[in-house]
Amino acid sequence: MTVAGYVGKYFVKKENKELWFYTLTLGKDANGKRIQKKKRGFKNEREAKKALRDAQVQADKGSYYEPSKMTYGEFLKEWFRGKSANYSDQTTKSTESYIRLHIMPQLGQYPLSKLNVLIIERFMNDLRAKGLAEGTIKRIYNVVTASLNSAERKDIIPRNVATRIDNKPKGGKKDMEVWTAEEVKLFLNTVRREEVRYYEAFHLALATGMRQGEILGLRWRDVDLERGIVSVRQTLSHDGKTLRPGAKTTTSVRTISIDPDTVSMLDKWRRRQQLEKSYAGAMYEDNDLVVCTTVGTPTTPRNLSRTWYSMLKKSELHPITFHDLRHTHASLLLKNNVHPKIVSERLGHASIQITLDLYSHLFPNMQEEAAHALGEQLFRT
Repeated sequence: MTVAGYVGKYFVKKENKELWFYTLTLGKDANGKRIQKKKRGFKNEREAKKALRDAQVQADKGSYYEPSKMTYGEFLKEWFRGKSANYSDQTTKSTESYIRLHIMPQLGQYPLSKLNVLIIERFMNDLRAKGLAEGTIKRIYNVVTASLNSAERKDIIPRNVATRIDNKPKGGKKDMEVWTAEEVKLFLNTVRREEVRYYEAFHLALATGMRQGEILGLRWRDVDLERGIVSVRQTLSHDGKTLRPGAKTTTSVRTISIDPDTVSMLDKWRRRQQLEKSYAGAMYEDNDLVVCTTVGTPTTPRNLSRTWYSMLKKSELHPITFHDLRHTHASLLLKNNVHPKIVSERLGHASIQITLDLYSHLFPNMQEEAAHALGEQLFRT
């Protein structure tokens, strides 16, 4: 027999917004008082009724559980402690600051079971009122969403309310800029013509999709020219002061195949680097780095950026960031019908879904090209 319940609506004057709730009756306690459970914050009647039906099914099966009394702040601390073990130092620092400065002060005190759509929407609006950039708000939102996804998977909450808000931040995808193959060739030709240092870094970024810190931390022992592969096993910190084993995440530690032209470029560069080492003599600090200064010390991101922006100006191409070379690498592979799984592995993404979400704007054109290609093969005589 299905337990009793009903839905209703209420008005939030401050937000000028109508929301829905459900009430579930689970019988009576030892004193004869009705046991009722209420859940608020649904955007419409349909959502509230569906949630009520789910709760009724759980109650009929005896699997309805009391909503967690754990606060979101308590859960967030526990979640972050587990996740940070797989983060790079930079990601750990930035995530910790988002939690400490923004998420905990406004959401930490709420019991997990009391978080609802309206609370998360207010939080987003408050971040915008502070004047934060939309990209920063997007990253903060991603932390909230990821942590609540974890709570949902562990059956601590029935659903992730953060995914249901109307005012999701839009920072991220629209900031991505890429070059065409022709533009890539023009840029690399410009760098070669100017004979500036760090051509190898730009070439590697485009040929492998490696991150800046991965390129600046790449060692010769992790380059196999005979097999045509490079292995990402060390990174340089953002301040350019520390070489760290590993990479941004566990999946970022990876092996990437390289093309014959890149093999040839690296072979020539290694021989030139050996000459630099002999010229420098005792002044040379051998860190086994592929990209380094004339005396073997790590190339700081700041110095690389100076050359990058100087070459951008000389090439007269529309400006993109160094990180966009990684996006350019991925977009060119996808447009050449390389399977997204392979692209995901080259980039070191934790899952293929990240790759699909990040480059979803490319797929409509690819669908059209695929249809035309099949038509040409099957129906043209």
